[in-house]
Amino acid sequence: MAKLTSLFQISIWLLAERVSCGSIAAWWNSRGPSFIMQDDDTGGIRYSLCNGNHTPIFPDDKTLAAPFYNFIPKNKTSLAASGWTDSETAWASIFYMDNNDEIVNALLKCDWNTGHWINTGEYVTSGGSPKVSPTSALSVVLLGSVDGYRLYYNDLEGSLHQIGYTTATSWAYYGLVSNDKTSSQAIGTTFSKKNITVVRPRDDNNIGVSRLYSDNLWHLSTFPAPLAGSNATNITQSSNLAPNTTAANFTLPSWSGSASALAVSIDSAYTRSVFYIGGDRAIHQVGNKNYAWSVFEQTSATAWPLADTAGGAIGIANAFGNDALRLYYVSNGSVVEANGDGGTWSDATVLATFNASQAAGSTTSGAAGNTTAEGAGAGGEGLSDGAKVGISVGVTLGVIAVAGMGVTVWFLRYRQRKLDEKNAAAGGEGPALVAGAVSPGSAYVGTSDKTVGSRDDGYAAVPQGYNGQNVYAQQAYSPQQGAEGYVYPQQGQDGAWVYGGANGEYNAQQQQQYYYQQQQQQHPHELAEPERPAELMGEGHYKEVP
Repeated sequence: MAKLTSLFQISIWLLAERVSCGSIAAWWNSRGPSFIMQDDDTGGIRYSLCNGNHTPIFPDDKTLAAPFYNFIPKNKTSLAASGWTDSETAWASIFYMDNNDEIVNALLKCDWNTGHWINTGEYVTSGGSPKVSPTSALSVVLLGSVDGYRLYYNDLEGSLHQIGYTTATSWAYYGLVSNDKTSSQAIGTTFSKKNITVVRPRDDNNIGVSRLYSDNLWHLSTFPAPLAGSNATNITQSSNLAPNTTAANFTLPSWSGSASALAVSIDSAYTRSVFYIGGDRAIHQVGNKNYAWSVFEQTSATAWPLADTAGGAIGIANAFGNDALRLYYVSNGSVVEANGDGGTWSDATVLATFNASQAAGSTTSGAAGNTTAEGAGAGGEGLSDGAKVGISVGVTLGVIAVAGMGVTVWFLRYRQRKLDEKNAAAGGEGPALVAGAVSPGSAYVGTSDKTVGSRDDGYAAVPQGYNGQNVYAQQAYSPQQGAEGYVYPQQGQDGAWVYGGANGEYNAQQQQQYYYQQQQQQHPHELAEPERPAELMGEGHYKEVP
């Protein structure tokens, strides 16, 4: 009987749907959190239902994936995402890398009846920027309806770069963020107003931080060990960036510098936190409070259950205005949600695969049926040992057969979905893109008056905001040689950005020149407007962007 029991347990395991997770990205809109993840087995971008409320519903169906037509996500791509709601539905703006290692933005619209995402267009955003590392992480912030997106990535040499999109311009390269070294490709970001913080693993002891200040330069720091010297910025050569190891007053727990993802949050008290999965598979939190970084106390194992993979993927949905904070990662084969709303961590939950409230009747019926079956079993003393063995064998073989059928059905559905995507791409089906499209353009329409923290009176039809590219190009990246040998990007007579060889270490490997010719287009009307008040003075005692 022991062998039969073991065989039965194996057959049950075959039926269980364990999540095979690559990158995870999450965001918060007025209805609550949403997330996407790439399935390592299928390569599809799976998602929580877009018509959920407060808690994501994650169907147990690997074939339910976001549709792509012109630029298919490559396997092992990083993911970044933001989202909002308007008066009609929910929207998601997701970023990934295609098989040409270009960064692509897909704008998804929610079908409120089914909870499925509809692809309204895909747009290459990295054209003309320094070449993206094939293994780069991606991280994005949506600053608001006027200031748009800022997207961060690593280049071939490991330097951190920024591209952006505003309502006044299309996608543009905004320049170098950090030339400091990095020990893995992970990138995490958070912001309040235009005060942006970007973090990366620096080495096996430290995390690197880049912050945008009002002088339009990125100011660099590290923790636990601070950088030697002072006032390091994005124009400082990497050879002049080194932590002062003797000044570290704490150590990062279970940190090796190889984490594949960093999750960054900010609360209403302006405390910034960095979350990562350590080598011990546990969640760890390091925070900056009163301008000093420190390790925060680890919460209970029920609130932060162990992850399946050391240094694995983790996503975060954070709403500054109401202190909402959710972490998403894989534990025991399932996607779990760790809830830290209001600064208090409750027990983590495995994401529901369906809306339980809509299936309450069937659940009750099933429970009654189980009770009845157990009662009948208790009175089955007349069954012989041979009959019991026969039943056990029959059930086991039946379960194995069902499992085999399930695998076959899944494979056929997955193959058909891939064929449909291939045919759609070849035949030009799906959302039509204008020639040379490099940004979402007029897809962003309507008044985002139901977005978290949005103003009651909505937004002007044609927002009047600063030209993000000009601000960065003329002030932070003016065409002149830097004090430490770095040559800034220069704008040619045709308006193209030219990245020539530099005297500094940044271009030591002689990257080829890259050009960007800004594409003007119809202005979009609206983006979401996450309302985040200006921060206090930050590290280095520089006044930050208001």
